[in-house]
Amino acid sequence: MAMTTFEDLRIFRRCPYAFKLDRTEAFPDKLTLQECLDRSVRNTIHRFSKARILGDRMKEDKVLDMFWSEWDSAVAKVYNPIREDTMGYIRIGEKCIRNFIRQSSRFGAVDIVASRMEGTVELPGKNSIAITIEEVGRRGTTAYITRYVTGPEVMSKEQLEDDLEMRVCALWAMDNLSAREVVMRWSFLVADLCTDVTAYRSDCERAATLVSQQISQISSSKDPLPRESDYCQICPYQSRCPRFLHELSVRKSGPDEGVELTNQYLELESKKQALRNRIELLDAEQDALKARIVSFADSNGYMSLVGDEGKILIRHESKAELPQDKTQVIKRLKEIGEYDSISMPNYSRLRSDVVKGTADPIIIAMSNVSRVDRIYVKKKGE
Repeated sequence: MAMTTFEDLRIFRRCPYAFKLDRTEAFPDKLTLQECLDRSVRNTIHRFSKARILGDRMKEDKVLDMFWSEWDSAVAKVYNPIREDTMGYIRIGEKCIRNFIRQSSRFGAVDIVASRMEGTVELPGKNSIAITIEEVGRRGTTAYITRYVTGPEVMSKEQLEDDLEMRVCALWAMDNLSAREVVMRWSFLVADLCTDVTAYRSDCERAATLVSQQISQISSSKDPLPRESDYCQICPYQSRCPRFLHELSVRKSGPDEGVELTNQYLELESKKQALRNRIELLDAEQDALKARIVSFADSNGYMSLVGDEGKILIRHESKAELPQDKTQVIKRLKEIGEYDSISMPNYSRLRSDVVKGTADPIIIAMSNVSRVDRIYVKKKGE
């Protein structure tokens, strides 16, 4: 059985059902246009970095020729059912390469010592995963591990905390590279920006535990369900996916009983939602009217108001709110010997005692007592 990779985890998270078919169907190495772009850029950087290690400083035109060569090789494997614009992705790829060349020639750039370094990380729970570090550089006693990002996004440091792969790679680097410190570097090629984050072993070990749990989830997933996302429209397995079989049947043969049943159900759901919206509106109107009723009754000394269909009773009651953290309340009840007598403890009864003023003075001081206006309706004939 092949070693699990982070690409396996990415595909499984995207859709467990497609992941299973990937492992059982003869549809090898299919790529989206974004994946084609990503592979072409990474392969070009790898070739360029190997040349840099040997002292070759290639010109931009030569590196772009390498990108075009990698693109021509990868594009034959693209699955593009919705006919996305290929040239747009090529232009993004060229921009990534130009920004990479600028980054690699800037003053103070770290010295590259390895490109596409591979290894295996033993994880908690007897799992293991194959890792690939795109680039390893050094500056003094610090090792830099770099990931090149070809997507348009620029993630914040908080978002980068969710990058489990980089932290597992950093864990491998700590154990296999002679460095006092390991820095994780994300190079966002579209935006021409870099973000550096120092790796700490405790964070990396937590990431390793989470990755091991994900691998165990794959192993235990015997009958995986499809997960719907934007990827579905370009997924090569759509014609076999239970989520789309009826939709494809209707496209081919026209509406059937399933369409009628779905329409009826959705119509009822729309009516229910309209009623819920109407109830929310009526509740708001009733609350506004309640405030006017209380004001009118209080200003005239009335405890109830009468109308043609019945009467309304107005009551001013007190409501007690105990602290959200009940630690001190429980401690005080035990100190005064009332913990057991209030049913360990019955907070409704305790709130009632606070309102009545019969509770322990210290607990009363912990509580927030406020006035609540309540209205009770009594219709004629009831």
